[in-house]
Amino acid sequence: MKYVIIGGCIAACGAVEGIRSKDAQGQIIIIDGEKRGAYTRPLISYFLSEPSKYSDVDYRSPDFFKDRAVETIKARVELIDRPGQLLNLDNGEQIEYDRLLIATGASPIMPPIPGADQDWVKSFYTIGDAETIDRDIEAAREVVVIGSGLIGMKAAEALFKRGLKVHLVEKESHILPRQLTPGAAVSVHRHLARQGLDIITGEEVAVIHPDHQIELKNGQKLSADLVIMAVGTRPNVELAVAAGLEVRQGVVLDDYLRTSDHKIYAAGDAAETLNVISGKQEVMALLPHAHREGYQAGRNMAGMDELDQGSIPMNSVKLLGWNICSAGVTGARDGELLSWYSKEQLLEIKVRENYLIGYIAINMPEVAGPLTNAISKKIPAAAGEWQEFVERGPSLATIPSAYWQVLRRLEANGSN
Repeated sequence: MKYVIIGGCIAACGAVEGIRSKDAQGQIIIIDGEKRGAYTRPLISYFLSEPSKYSDVDYRSPDFFKDRAVETIKARVELIDRPGQLLNLDNGEQIEYDRLLIATGASPIMPPIPGADQDWVKSFYTIGDAETIDRDIEAAREVVVIGSGLIGMKAAEALFKRGLKVHLVEKESHILPRQLTPGAAVSVHRHLARQGLDIITGEEVAVIHPDHQIELKNGQKLSADLVIMAVGTRPNVELAVAAGLEVRQGVVLDDYLRTSDHKIYAAGDAAETLNVISGKQEVMALLPHAHREGYQAGRNMAGMDELDQGSIPMNSVKLLGWNICSAGVTGARDGELLSWYSKEQLLEIKVRENYLIGYIAINMPEVAGPLTNAISKKIPAAAGEWQEFVERGPSLATIPSAYWQVLRRLEANGSN
């Protein structure tokens, strides 16, 4: 069997491990279009903040692919020829496949703002982006970061730690709009502002002028030597579309992570997989999900027929000393919202019919893991137990007893 993987990062590593768990001999080829190998994308902000300390951002050791007899080709795929089961590469090569994995990831969105094409306006998504920004920092004093999602916030933190004056512009009414409720965002906003970040919400950039003035739609102007675009990402589905595969926001998959062509699988940020809370197929661009999906796809490519169990949206980020975790459906209109606050700690949980469906935890890492498990494993609590968990003060000791009972049963059965 000849396995070919388009993309060389997290999902690809998972796929190699999955394939090799069932097939020790089959040929595996990775087409690495980024040409940087398998690195941990979330670490690029740490590299930018302290390049000497975080120079190694490898996801797996340099010998990972070699030890598993994986051939890596540093080239880009230009076309998937499904009838011929061939890939056309930009170096002129053609690669045959028996089973193919699309792990093409995502790309940063560059909004059509006048002036955004200037060379001092940067994206922040790859290690190459981080290296370019690092070289430009020496001549910079002020930076405008556009977008306050996870990427934008970590870019802002890294540049602040490097001594730059940071202006953060978010078009929504509060920062981290996909991770936090407005109430939770207020606490984080105040913390970051106290540290010295200039945060502007509810405003958009209108023009990036050549004289390094950033004009907002309300007429306000900000000075900047650098502009970082961090308004989100878009799944790289162009190859799948050109090949005639079914695509919505991401590549559409069945319960076995197969595309509409059952010789072709997909995983990671370009794929739609099951959100176990909503019951819908969604793009959930998160590192642990990419590895899990890649591993599952790899096993199925090697002949297994294992159902994908799905995932839940979840994030954990540390911003200037504050730990912020969220999981599940925190913005759902249905369900009961329960809140607890004490000094620099905050917890919001969302409960529906005695099931936990979402939470936001600020500076409470000890409860984040159990709460994530309670959501993903759909553990029901007795009536009133989640309310009591919040009212008594959230801690490991007050987590509903049903959680520990299910956990002990899973451990006894050898399940994780």
